[in-house]
Amino acid sequence: MKKIFTLLTAACIGSFAFGQTVFQSNLSSWASGDPTDFMNTARTNISSANVVEKGLATYGTSMASLINTSTTSHDRFVTDAFTVTGGQSYLIEMWVVAQNSGELRTGYYDVTNSAFNAAYNPYMIVSDSSMGNLVKVSQIVTVPATCTSAEFILSLKSTDPSTAPAPFEIGILLDSIAITNTSTPPANIKKIYDIQYTTAPSGDSPEDGNIVTTKGVITGIVKYGSARHSFFIQDSALAWNGIFVYNTNDSTLVIGDSVEVTGTVDEFFNTTQIGFVSNITVLNSGNPLPTPVANTTLSANSEEWEGVLINVTNAQCVSTTVGNGMWEINDGSGVLKADDDIFFYHLTAVVGTNYDVTGIGHYSFNDFKILPRDFNDISTSNSISELSGNQVSVYPNPTNGVLNFNLTKNNTTINVIDITGKTLKTVKTNSTKVSMNLNTFANGLYFYNVIDNEGNTIATSRFVIAK
Repeated sequence: MKKIFTLLTAACIGSFAFGQTVFQSNLSSWASGDPTDFMNTARTNISSANVVEKGLATYGTSMASLINTSTTSHDRFVTDAFTVTGGQSYLIEMWVVAQNSGELRTGYYDVTNSAFNAAYNPYMIVSDSSMGNLVKVSQIVTVPATCTSAEFILSLKSTDPSTAPAPFEIGILLDSIAITNTSTPPANIKKIYDIQYTTAPSGDSPEDGNIVTTKGVITGIVKYGSARHSFFIQDSALAWNGIFVYNTNDSTLVIGDSVEVTGTVDEFFNTTQIGFVSNITVLNSGNPLPTPVANTTLSANSEEWEGVLINVTNAQCVSTTVGNGMWEINDGSGVLKADDDIFFYHLTAVVGTNYDVTGIGHYSFNDFKILPRDFNDISTSNSISELSGNQVSVYPNPTNGVLNFNLTKNNTTINVIDITGKTLKTVKTNSTKVSMNLNTFANGLYFYNVIDNEGNTIATSRFVIAK
């Protein structure tokens, strides 16, 4: 039941102001031939014989086939009674199928005052124009100010007869229903930290599933793909202080806008985000962005940096063939993926080159990542002996054909790599002093790395051959 409840709630949220779902059913619970959420009140006048359990449901395990072939009189299929707020409007959403035709409308019975609604909503035609596919139909009813308990009525007529040849004996198939109070709940104002911070091993937000209002400065905007127009906001240069806002509506938002956002906190494949956005208000523009927080490539692989501007320095590109627009960097502490959600760069990155990379911490498809936003976020590192920790000196650079290594360790492996990432030469050493003959190599830019006998990269940098 959890799956359908989640889906129905999401559908209601997407359709109307963030109301409270007060009733929902996927018609999968039946007893004595009747669905347990209906048929239990005197207001129901459709016979049990004309309410038939059917399989092949989209939500849950069953649908209810509702049959009333009369073209003049309606039959009522009525929910159990539940508590309502007097004077409030309720959105009734139904997921239905009709192979041939049928007419459906909604109303209510005021249990508090023992009275039917003064008038039903107009009939909706559910016909074979849907080609037998599940469609959503909806209407709104408003209960009287003195009503505190109500039953909601589905009224139907003109359906396929139960004696019609297959497959037209189905009447109107009701797959699921959700009823939502359309009033806007009180604002649940939260700082980004309160949404993001968690000690749960899953990394899930403590506000998961809740509607929140928060604010921050836009630090990056997605320009491509299904998440186009989505953006990241941050309210300080600290861990747990950034978040992704999933937004698919066209907008004129720009980086530096301070915005207030209302939406539902959602763990979308374990990525904490604000979705089902109902409001975005620009408070002011042109704000300075939070200072990127310095990280190692290892420490950036952490939940606390989701949505936060971070940077890593002297990180060598170790792969551009990860796939899906990603490339990998390593400053010697561990590998961090850089992704193209905002800015394409993996075709430009050069294996063996060391980079300083700024971007937004993110998590998707089971990986922590950094998302550079433009060319300004990526620069070639100025460090000469990246990852070396003074464990190696290399000379001369440029060289005319012989490259000398002074190492603090023996039993190492030295690799020479070209700008495409191809390893051209490998030398295994048993000394701390090594001379490598590169006379057959063409002039140009190359890279080296030195790996100790435990598999650790202890030095990496670039050099030039100029004869």
